[in-house]
Amino acid sequence: MQGGEAMTVAEMFTKADAYEQLMGRWSRRLAPLFLDFCGVHDGARILDVGCGTGALTSALSERIGGAQLVGIDPSEAAILHCRARYGGNSMAFDCGDAMQLPYAERTFDHSLSMLVFQFLPDPAKAVTQMRRVTRPGGIVGACTWDGMGLELGAIFWEEATRLDPAAESTGERPQKFRRPGELEALWRNAGLDGVRESVLEFETPFADFDDYWLPFNQGVGPYGLYTASIPGDRKTALRDALRDRLARHNGNGAFTLRARALAVRGRAPN
Repeated sequence: MQGGEAMTVAEMFTKADAYEQLMGRWSRRLAPLFLDFCGVHDGARILDVGCGTGALTSALSERIGGAQLVGIDPSEAAILHCRARYGGNSMAFDCGDAMQLPYAERTFDHSLSMLVFQFLPDPAKAVTQMRRVTRPGGIVGACTWDGMGLELGAIFWEEATRLDPAAESTGERPQKFRRPGELEALWRNAGLDGVRESVLEFETPFADFDDYWLPFNQGVGPYGLYTASIPGDRKTALRDALRDRLARHNGNGAFTLRARALAVRGRAPN
């Protein structure tokens, strides 16, 4: 960022539809795996912290019919997107801060957060808030991408950094909770019971190179912000480098890329 000023999560993801094109295909595949790991199969009231465009909330609604689901996110664009797409009697969406959840103690049966903690300025405060609003015995869970586990991003940053050594430092790339054990330590320090961490892996298909490249040009998330920040000739060079890289391994047709996420769960204590 200019002047060394960090961008907030809300500012980074202001274009909900564009974010859905870039990352929705990944988060919608991750959500069921994350719910399986957390062991969330029931509950009357469940909170999705940092709900974004609603991938986890949607997966919860398919799995737990009749539960009251609440999503909260600092991005007004994401909340408006979710209200338009999912809003109804059993799903509500609030604009708010994970580090200052506007709910009373023990409001929810479970509190979950998917792909958010790597962006939070005070993650310890956020997990403490999730613990506070969860009833005793309820699941508090989160997941983030492993450092090199999202192949879409790993390839992007490797080629960007090869062309521009400053890419990693200027691209607002998340640096927190990218290694095994970091989420687990955060959860244990928050006083949660039965803490466990695991790795979740899957693949995502792409129809062709444009299916991979074009969402980067929408200006959302770390990839989009970096792509928007560079001159046209460097953007063309990055596009061509990525095309050549993927073609060497996959040809010019359809291909798949791998993903690896780190997940943690614990129970709110009595």
